[in-house]
Order: sequence, then structure tokens, then C-alpha cells
Amino acid sequence: MEDDVYKPILLGGEAEAKQLISEKPYITERDAFSMQLKELFVIQNPTLASHEKEEVFASEDFKQFIASKRELCSLFYYPWNQTIVKCCEADDYFKLKTNRNQDLITAAEQKKLYNSKAAVFGLSVGSNIAFTLTQAGISREITIADLDKLDTTNLNRILAGVHQIGLDKTVIAARKIYEDNPYADVNALSNGVSKELLEPLLAEKKVEYIIEEIDSVKVKIDVRFLAIKYHVPVVMITDNGDGVVLHVERYDLGYDKIFEKDEAYWREKLKLPMTKEAAGGIIMNDIVGGAEKVDPKMIASVKRVLSQELVSWSQLGSAAILGGAIATVALKRIILGETKAQFVREHINIPKF
Repeated sequence: MEDDVYKPILLGGEAEAKQLISEKPYITERDAFSMQLKELFVIQNPTLASHEKEEVFASEDFKQFIASKRELCSLFYYPWNQTIVKCCEADDYFKLKTNRNQDLITAAEQKKLYNSKAAVFGLSVGSNIAFTLTQAGISREITIADLDKLDTTNLNRILAGVHQIGLDKTVIAARKIYEDNPYADVNALSNGVSKELLEPLLAEKKVEYIIEEIDSVKVKIDVRFLAIKYHVPVVMITDNGDGVVLHVERYDLGYDKIFEKDEAYWREKLKLPMTKEAAGGIIMNDIVGGAEKVDPKMIASVKRVLSQELVSWSQLGSAAILGGAIATVALKRIILGETKAQFVREHINIPKF
């Protein structure tokens, strides 16, 4: 199996599945469809939820329902875990997947969220964001980008496993998205993102919302130059000890600065050598909003990085997961028009107790 495989294969039917199993007898078969039909039947008949399950699923109504749905399924082969999954069709899967979101999200809102086209650039904190978006039923078509492979040191904040060390982060994230939703459409950029790659995606409206989690300051700014040009909002999460900083720049609403500074300021900044010290100063002062707003333990970590006592600054898995939740809520509010704030820099911390 190729390490860059991340899309499940839609099989043509039971005959193709049997042929595949005859060639690869170690393949596992999973019948999700049978359980999904039971869930669908109860969802469509909510008064039955309080009845005994045995009675409900022995009824003639359920048998007729099964007969009407018997052929409305798909077979997906997941090469990376050698599994064939029998799953309900796309519309029914969406109905099941988002059922528990009611009434927190209306049916019309859920459809709008699902049809939105988001991109997540940088898959450390970003991997948590991309998967949380998928869980929430946001952005069936999603673009993800990162140029790194998974290291063991990433496992404190990336939802992956030791068996995936050495795989592209985009492949790991894409597989997780497809395992959650086989009907997703993931555009995985394993060489990272650049202005040359991003501009066509924006021009063709294949990306409508950007979540930016890139380490490179230059690429961060390049992404925003293009977001301003194409009027695309940008959301970003910055780790800050146990907490995070939420950044929102509403270029779709006419905001035309980058972290509250004019484009000219950033063009001059980018002419200078981007040393670790320079990048650290930009992150601390321009992005986070000043050293006094940074967790003191984070500052100590940065000092140790600059003195070459540490390889990289400290990050916590709890903050990465918190960032995934915060960014997802922020993007949901933007897509649904629930907020009109043009610029947000919000420090979000767990209360001390």
C-alpha cells in the first residue's frame, strides 16, 4: 500500500467487493448500513424512540422501510486499513451525521455549512481544526496543506499514532476526514501552500474561507495578501500556554490590514532576514499583541529556543484541541453571518480554579 494513499475507493458493487476479498483475504468487512437503517427509521419516526428496540425492528413498517432502502448504499474500500465498509447513501449519511446538531443548527444552516469550502493550512493545530470541522458537518469540500511528515514529537498535539510516523501530515489528516465522512472531498497539498498554489484556488472559488496555521511568517503574510485581493476571511489560532489566541480578519467585509498593520508595513518587514529572533518578535508583538499577553512559560520556552537549549517552542495538546473547537465555532459564525466583526484578537484561557 502506497504511503500517499488517502482516498477510499468507491466499489462498483458486491461482485467487485468479493473479487477484491478473493485477492486480499485479509480484508475486513464492516456492515455499517444495517445499523444506519435502524437509526434512520427511528429518526423518521421519533415517537418510536421510547419503544422497545426489539418491537420496533420486528414491525412490518420497519420491514417495508428496509425493503425501500435495500439498494441505497455504497461500498467503500479503505486501502490503508484494509477494510470494506457498507454505508448508506450520501444524503442519508449527512442526515445521520448531523442529526444531533438539531436545533443548535437548523437544517438550512447545516446545508450552508456543509456546502462551504474551507482551507486549513498547517496541520499541527490545524489537524485538530480540520477534523473538528468535519465532525461538525462543515465544508464537505476541504483543502488541507502541510509540507512536513509526522514526527514522534508531534504526537502530543496531533491525533495520530506511532504507526503513522513518517507519513505526510496531509495524508494522516485526509484519512481521518474520510474515515469520518466517506463522501468528503479532500484536496491534500503535501508540498504545503504557496501564493502560486493558493491564487488559482481563490480565483476559481475552490476556497472561500481560510484557516491559517503556518509556521513561516512570510507565507502567513503572503496568504493574507491574497485573501485581501480575493476578499476571503482568515481565521487563525495561536497557542498560548494552556490557552489560545483567536485571530479573525474579515477581508470579505472590507478589512484591509494584516494584524492591524498596513500592507506596506509587512512588505518592508519581509525584506529583512527572517531570523528566529525576527520571527519570534513578529509573533509576540504584531500577532499576539505584546509580550505582556504571552504566557510567561511560553516566553521562557522561546528564550531557550533562541539560545539553542530547545529545538522548538513548547505546545500542548490540550491547547491544540481547544484551538480546534474555537476555530470551528468562529468559522461557523462567519459562514452563517452571525458576526460582523472585522478584526478579532481574543485571548481565550481556561479559568483558574
